[in-house]
Amino acid sequence: MNKKAKIIKPKKKFNWSKIAPYFKSLYNNQVATELGLTKKWYVALIVALISVIISLIPTTVSAATAKGSAFLNTSANYNYDEGFYSFLEDAKNNNYDLTFDETTHESKLTGITTSTANNYLLYNHKILKSDGAIFSDFQVYYIDSKNMDSHLLQNTIETIVSSKVNSLDGRDCSFLIFTSNTFITRLYKPKAYNAVGGVYGDFTNLSKEQSKLSNLFVSKSQTRLENVSETLSNFKGFIDNVYINTRKTVALTQTGIIGAVNAGIVLLMGFVLFLLTRGKNNPNRGIKFQQCFNIAYWTTLSPALIALVVGFIVSAYQVMLFVIVFGFRTMWLSMKTLSPNNPPVVKK
Repeated sequence: MNKKAKIIKPKKKFNWSKIAPYFKSLYNNQVATELGLTKKWYVALIVALISVIISLIPTTVSAATAKGSAFLNTSANYNYDEGFYSFLEDAKNNNYDLTFDETTHESKLTGITTSTANNYLLYNHKILKSDGAIFSDFQVYYIDSKNMDSHLLQNTIETIVSSKVNSLDGRDCSFLIFTSNTFITRLYKPKAYNAVGGVYGDFTNLSKEQSKLSNLFVSKSQTRLENVSETLSNFKGFIDNVYINTRKTVALTQTGIIGAVNAGIVLLMGFVLFLLTRGKNNPNRGIKFQQCFNIAYWTTLSPALIALVVGFIVSAYQVMLFVIVFGFRTMWLSMKTLSPNNPPVVKK
């Protein structure tokens, strides 16, 4: 026999039957229950953690990619665009401007000053209504807050926001508020005293082209409507950059809250399963406390995948999708697989 001859060992085929139960647990409550009873607790916990993370993807992506100017992407902006354009037009005609330092990220008003006498009002856009009444639909405020106490600044902003501009019923006039470090804007519909939308942010992420507010102004040899539209488009880019730091905070906060809620629901459903199997005549009384939680953990993955897919399609429901689907699956499991009328899951 040739000693140099190689002995070829037969390759072992992967046993797909070993992982089949894991896939079946996505839709089969009986299999999910058996996995909860037979597999290690930490495996079930890992499945639950992965499921919670998956369920957070749609809301996290939406929050992390949100644009600050989204509230202006509607068919009606209630003369917000004309008001802002008229403000920049007034600034140009009267030689004042707002500049933003690229190093300190602070704003500075040049060419004019504001004071407490009129709540730091810089510009007030008014229109003449058909009945002859004068109506304010857009206002701009500037507060030099570098040396201002934070509480005083907050009170000043609250006074501006709550001021009754056109009616004693409340504010229905859109506004911009510039402080030395922050920016606030809100959009209002006339005679509606709740803001349609708005944004809060700072000047940290502004581009070089946005270092002066006057750079946003468009005055080409075209119609005023076209100039107004292009100027608003420039301002939307400004708002998007202003919102970046706020967006990060919102995304982290929202993800943390929803993650805690989803994790809490998983734990709650595990405890519910424990209570539902404690009946005196329940054949599943032999299921232990930890095993009830393990069963709940194994049922989380399919609701998380459904929340992931549907959440991107129907964004309005992405926050509650996991809770709803997981709740339905857990209740279905308790009424069918763990029902007192069925044979015991635990084999004696």
